[in-house]
Amino acid sequence: VLLSLYYLFRLMTMDQKHLRSLSMFLAHYFWVASMQAEVASAFLPPSMRTIFSKPVFSSKVSVATREGFQSCNIGKLSFLLGAYSDSIPISEGSKPKTHQGDETSGQDGVTSISARISDLIHQSSSSNTDVLTQEKGIEQAEQLLIQWIDDYRSGRNTNDNNGSNYRAEEIVDAVTFDTLIRGILTLPSSFQNIPKGDAENASRVEQNILHDELRSLIGKGKSSSAKKGNQIVETYSKSDRATFVLDLMESFHEPRGDIYDEVIASHGTDALDCLSHVTGPQFLHVMSDTDHSDNSKQEYFNRAWKSAKSALQLLNRSEELYRETGSLSSRLPSISSYVTMIDVWKAIAVCAEESDRDEGRNDHKRDEAMEIVRNLRQRRLEVYSLESNKDDNGNDIEEASGRYNILPLWATESVDGVLEFASDVIRENVPTYQPKREFSGERPSKVGTWHFNQVIFDLGEYPRSFSGPLAQDLLEFMVLKVRKESPRVKQNDEKIMGAMPIVPKPNTDTINAVLKAWMVTPGAVDSARRAEAVLAQLATWQADGTLWGVNPDIVSYNTCINCWKESGIPGAAERATDILTLLEDETTDVFPDVVTYGSCMAAWAALGAGRRAEEILLRMYKRSLEGSSSSLPKPSTRCFNAVFLAYANGKEEGRGKRALELLRFMERLHSEGYEDVMPDTYTFNIVMKALTNCGEIGAAQKARQLLRRMEDSNSDGDIQLNPDSLSYNTVLDAFAKEGDAVSAEKLLNEMHSRTGKSMKSAVIAKPDTYSYTSVLNAWAKHEDKTLALKKAEELFNELERKYAAGETDVRADSSVYNALINCWAKSGDRKALYRVTQLLNLMEELGLQGGDSNVEPNSRTYCTVLDALSRSKSWKAVSQSLEILTRMEEFYSEGHECVRPCARAYSIVISTIARSKKKGKAELAQEILHRMESEYRKGNDSARPTVYSYNAVLNAAAFTNGDEKEQEQAFKVACLTFDELRNSDYLRPSHVSYGTFLKAIEKLMPESDVRNDLVKGLFRRCCRDGQVGDLVLRSMKSLTTPDLYQSLLEGVADYGLPKSWSANVRERDSKLRT
Repeated sequence: VLLSLYYLFRLMTMDQKHLRSLSMFLAHYFWVASMQAEVASAFLPPSMRTIFSKPVFSSKVSVATREGFQSCNIGKLSFLLGAYSDSIPISEGSKPKTHQGDETSGQDGVTSISARISDLIHQSSSSNTDVLTQEKGIEQAEQLLIQWIDDYRSGRNTNDNNGSNYRAEEIVDAVTFDTLIRGILTLPSSFQNIPKGDAENASRVEQNILHDELRSLIGKGKSSSAKKGNQIVETYSKSDRATFVLDLMESFHEPRGDIYDEVIASHGTDALDCLSHVTGPQFLHVMSDTDHSDNSKQEYFNRAWKSAKSALQLLNRSEELYRETGSLSSRLPSISSYVTMIDVWKAIAVCAEESDRDEGRNDHKRDEAMEIVRNLRQRRLEVYSLESNKDDNGNDIEEASGRYNILPLWATESVDGVLEFASDVIRENVPTYQPKREFSGERPSKVGTWHFNQVIFDLGEYPRSFSGPLAQDLLEFMVLKVRKESPRVKQNDEKIMGAMPIVPKPNTDTINAVLKAWMVTPGAVDSARRAEAVLAQLATWQADGTLWGVNPDIVSYNTCINCWKESGIPGAAERATDILTLLEDETTDVFPDVVTYGSCMAAWAALGAGRRAEEILLRMYKRSLEGSSSSLPKPSTRCFNAVFLAYANGKEEGRGKRALELLRFMERLHSEGYEDVMPDTYTFNIVMKALTNCGEIGAAQKARQLLRRMEDSNSDGDIQLNPDSLSYNTVLDAFAKEGDAVSAEKLLNEMHSRTGKSMKSAVIAKPDTYSYTSVLNAWAKHEDKTLALKKAEELFNELERKYAAGETDVRADSSVYNALINCWAKSGDRKALYRVTQLLNLMEELGLQGGDSNVEPNSRTYCTVLDALSRSKSWKAVSQSLEILTRMEEFYSEGHECVRPCARAYSIVISTIARSKKKGKAELAQEILHRMESEYRKGNDSARPTVYSYNAVLNAAAFTNGDEKEQEQAFKVACLTFDELRNSDYLRPSHVSYGTFLKAIEKLMPESDVRNDLVKGLFRRCCRDGQVGDLVLRSMKSLTTPDLYQSLLEGVADYGLPKSWSANVRERDSKLRT
C-alpha cells in the first residue's frame, strides 16, 4: 500500500523525464524481483522495450533495488529514482539543455561526437575498392558510439583514439545513427567473413568484443561466440549489426520508417541468400569440392529463419512506433517492407516443404510461415487503412513528404522542378540522352501526365541503378499532387476550376512505365518485390479514391511476372505462377496472353523444373480448347522451347525421354493446323542438349538421329531446320560424355566433308574450337589410353599445322590445351607428368608472359596439372605442387584474373601433402589451409575453404609417421583443425571429418581415460549432428574396447542404430584417399 501511494504521489508531481525514469524503474524491479521479462516490458513504450531484455545498469543499483523493495525503504527508493533519472538516456522530446556556462563547450579542442562519427562513415564510404578500409572505418564509428554511451550514462567526458575531446552530455543526433546504420548496410554480404588484413586473430577478437559490447548496451547479452585461444569462432552479419545500432537509436530517438525499411530489406536479402543454398539452380549443379549435405542445408535454412524472424520483429516495432506517434507519415512502414516479408516467408514455406519431405522435419515451420504470410497481408491492409495523410506536424501532406528515394525536397516545390531534376539526373549519367521535350522553359500549368510518363519511359530505356527508385519517386510525387488538388477540384467554383493547373495524374501507362523501370534496374535485388508493391499501392490508391479508374492491364501483370523471372530469388517461379493463376481465375478484368504463359514457363526453365513448366504449357493448351473465343492464347514455338530449355537445364529423371515425347506432341500440333507451333533449329538444339545432359543409355545416338533428321530436312530445302555449329557440337558433347571417341571423331570428319559440299542452305556448319575440344574430351574417357594419347596428339598437331598454314578460322586455344592436358593426366602414362608440366609452361609463356589471351591458362588448367601431380608417385610431387600453387598466386596478384586461385587447387595440394611421406606434413597442410583462408579474406570468394580442405588436413595429421614429437605436433594440428571446422560460420563437419579425426586420435594419442572421455564426447556430438556413418563406426571399433563400443551404441547392433544418428550422412563423401 505504501508503495502504491508513493508511486501515485510521484505520478501526480513528476515531469516527462521523471515519469519515463519511473517506468524504467518499475520495469527493472519486476525483471529483478520476479524474473518476468514480459511483465517488465508492459511498463515500457515499445521503443524502450528492447533495453529490458536484460538489465543494463550497474550491479550496485541492481542490488540496491532488491534491498529497497525487500525493506520497503522509501528513502532508498527515492535515491534509486534519482539515480535512474541521472543515468538513463532520454527521448528526443526531453533532451538536456546545452551547458552554456561551460567554458569548453563549443570551443576549440571539443569536437562534436556526431561530426566525428559522420566523418568516419564518410571516409570509409569514399573507399570504393578497399573493403578493409571501409570495415575499419565502420568499426571505429561503432566503437566511438559505444564509448560515448558509456560516458554519457556516467557523465564523463571522453577522448577517442585520435585525441579528440567530446562532451559526455551531448546527444548523438538521429542523422548520425541513420548514417551509421546505412554505412553498416553497405558492407559486403552478411554471411561472408569480412577481410581483416594480416592481423587476423587480433582483429577478429576486437570485432566480436565490439559486437558483444553493443549487445550488452541494448540488453541482449553477449553472443554465443566462443574464444579458442586468440580466435573468435563466430562473426556477426551486417544486418544484425545494423539492428543493434537501431536498438540503441530507439533509446534516444524515434527512428523514421525508412530506416526500419532498409534494415528489414537487408535481413530479407540475408534470408533469401541463405535459402538460395537450399534450393535453386546453383544447388542442382553440385561441385565435387562443395559440401551440400542435408546438415549444411538445414543450417542455411535455420539462418534464413533467424533472419526472417529478425526482420519480422523490426516490422512489428515499426508498426508500434507508427501507431504511438499518431500515425505520422514519416513513421509509416513502406509497402515494400510488407512485400519483402511476405516473399521471404513464402520462400521459407516453399523450402520447408521441399527440403526433407520424407522426414517431415520442417513441417511445423512451413505451417508457421504460411500463417505469418496470411497475418502480414491482413496487417498491411490494416496499417494502410489507418494512414491519415498527415505530415509530422499533423498538417495535410504537401509535395515534400520526405519519403522520396532520390528526389530532394527543394526540387519538389514545383512540378517543373521535379521534371527538370529527373531529366538532369538522366543526362548526367547518359551523355547521349536527349529528352523528347525540354521542360526548363515550360510553365508549370502546361506540364501534365504526358511529360511525366515520357521521363519515366526514358528511365526504363536507359537502365541505371537509379531508374527504379527515381521512377517510383515521380509516381509518388504525382499521387501527392493529386491528393492535394483533389479537394479543390471537387468544389463547384468555376473560378477555382479555371485557375487550377493541370494535375499530372498517373494513368495505366504511368504504372507500366514505373514497373518497367524497376524491371530493368541493374543490381536491384528487390526489384520484383518493389514492382509488386507498386500494384499493391495502386490498389490502396484506388480504394481511397485517389486514383479511381486507374487499373492495371495485362502489360502490368506481365512486367511483374518478368521481374520475378529475372530476380532469381527462391520462390520467384511460384510467385509468377500465382499471378498467372490470379489472371486465370478471372478475379480481375485482365486475362493472360501468350507472353504471360511464356514468362511463367521461362521462370521454371531457369530453375530446371521441366515438369512444372510443362504443366503450365498443358494448362495453356487445355484452356485454348475449352474456350470459345479465338482470342484465347494458344501454345507457340516459344512456349515449347521454354519447356525444352527447362528439361535441358534440369536434373529430373527421364528428362531426355520426356523432351522427345514433347517434341512429337509439338510436331502433331503443327500437323493439326497450329501455325505458330513449328519446330526450328533452336528447338532441335535444345532437345539434343536435354538428351546430352540426361545421362540415359543411348542418349547420344538419339541425339545423332535428330541431327540426321535436320540434315535430311535441310537437304530437301527446309531452311527452318538448318543444322548449325551448335547442333553438331551438342552431339559431339553427347559422345564425349559417353566416352564414345570413335563416333565423335567420325562426326568431326563428317563436318569437314559437309563443309566442302555445295548445300542449298547459305550457312554451313564448320568445326570450331569447341568441336575439337569435345573430341579430345571423348578420347580422355576412352578405355585404350595408349590409343587415346596417340589420337589426342594427332588432333592437336593437326590444329597447329592448319593454323601455321594460314587457316585462322580455328586454332588451339586454352580449352584445347586443357583437354589435351586432361588426356595425359588421366592416362597413367609414365611420361604424363613431364608432358602436362611442359604444356602448362608453354601456356604461361605464350599467354601470361607473351600476351596471347587465347592460350592463357586458367584455374582449370592448374587444377588438372595439380591433380596429375597428386595421382603420381613422384617424390617431387609435393615440391612441384607447392611451386605451381605459388606461381598461380603470383600471377593472380599481378592482375591475371584467369588464374584466380580456387578452393579445389588448394585442396588438391593439401591432399598431395597428406599422401606423401614428407616430415612435418601435418603442419605444412595446415599452413596451406591458412593460406587458403587468407586468400579468401582478401576478397577471393573462389578460395573459400570447403569441408574437403579440412578433411585433407585431418588426413595428413592422422597418417603422420615420425617420432613422438612429430606425432604430438600432428595431434595438435588435428585438434585445432577440427575445432575450426566445428565452429565455422559456413561449414559443418561431415562423417568423414569425424571418422578421420577419430583415426587421428587412435594413431596419435596413447590409450588413457582422457582419450576415452574425448572419444565419448566426440561420438555423442557426432550422433547429435547425424553424422554416424560407416567410417565413424569402423574408426570407433578399432579405437575403443568392445564394452565401451557397445555402451556408446546403447546396446544396439550397428544395423539397428537410430535413424537420426545418420540422418546427414552421404556415403559418397567417404571416399577419402589415404
